[in-house]
Amino acid sequence: MNSLVGFMLESAVVNTVPIFLAAGVVAFIGGPFLKNAGIAKYPRGILYAVIGVAAGLWSYIAFDIPDRNIEPFEFIALSAGMLIYSLVVVLPIVAIKNRAKT
Repeated sequence: MNSLVGFMLESAVVNTVPIFLAAGVVAFIGGPFLKNAGIAKYPRGILYAVIGVAAGLWSYIAFDIPDRNIEPFEFIALSAGMLIYSLVVVLPIVAIKNRAKT
C-alpha cells in the first residue's frame, strides 16, 4: 500500500508543470467565459483540475513511459493521484481568487 501511495504522489509531483500549466491556461482563457455563463467557482475548479490531470497523464505517457502502453490499474492510480493533487492546489486558488474579486 505504501508503494501505491508513493507512486501516486511521485507521479503527480513529477508532472506538476504540465498539470498546472494546462489548468492555468484554461483558467486564464476560459475562466471569464465560464464565469459569465454562470458556472460556480467549485465546478470551474474541478474542470480546471480535470484538464490538468489530462495534461499530466499525457506528459506521463509521452515522456515517462514512451516505449510501452499504460496499464489500466496504472492509469487509475495516476488519475486518482493527480486529481487529488490538482484539486488540493487548484480549488483553494479558484476560491480565493473568486472571493478577492467579489
